Amino acid sequence: MYKIFDLHNDYFLKLRSNSKKDKYVDASKDNSGAIITALWTSELSNDESLRQIELARDYVNTKRGLFLGVEDLHFLSKENLNKFLSFRPLYAGLTWNTCNCLAGGAHESGKLTSFGKVTIKALEQNNIKLDTAHLNEDSFMDISKVSSKPLFCSHTAFYGVQPNKRNLKDYQLKMIVDSGGLVGLCLVSDFINGSSCCTAADLAAHIDYFACKFGIDNLAVGTDFYGTNHLPKKVKNYKNLAERLSYELVRRGYTEKSINKIFYENANEFFLA
Repeated sequence: MYKIFDLHNDYFLKLRSNSKKDKYVDASKDNSGAIITALWTSELSNDESLRQIELARDYVNTKRGLFLGVEDLHFLSKENLNKFLSFRPLYAGLTWNTCNCLAGGAHESGKLTSFGKVTIKALEQNNIKLDTAHLNEDSFMDISKVSSKPLFCSHTAFYGVQPNKRNLKDYQLKMIVDSGGLVGLCLVSDFINGSSCCTAADLAAHIDYFACKFGIDNLAVGTDFYGTNHLPKKVKNYKNLAERLSYELVRRGYTEKSINKIFYENANEFFLA
């Protein structure tokens, strides 16, 4: 059975009690090689964002194969930056879909700010990877000029297959690949085929698109489980995903070794090797 290294799972705030989190994580462990717990802060106040990040950090530290990521650093200030850095997430994304004090989100115009530049340097100095998911094109380009590290996007799909403001265009994908970075394919049907319910075959079409243009060494999976109500048909968990997507990829001629790279090994090497 294939295992998934998931770059982006929003379960933490959706499952309120630790007992529910434990049940979900335990049920997933046979098919998830690793899960990055993505804490989405956009609807939280500044103080609550920091409190929830600390709680998530403490929780993932008790579980093997769990790691912390943060989505939307809207709450950051010069006064609390060092406190945030002390939580040591694997990655952090500057924005969600709107603009904030750091950069411009995918659904609005806006560029990288001066404090955004300060934040990027601080993240890099503390070995926290910068997630470019949810950025608009201007901010993506600004970051590519400022960052000294490989570019990374935790959960997206490909504009060349399905035009969507959240999807990356070919020139952005090439920049990530050329930098030695990583791209996580998400399961959000809206991004995959423009509907509320895609299929595993549609996911495979995105993978094939990327692989034909850029190879498979920089491709991974960022499910966005619990971050969307529009999952692919008959894909509700890691077991479904591994079975159905691997079947579609084998049909397209992908080997077991190639599938393992996309599902697990590329992400493991990028973050943990």
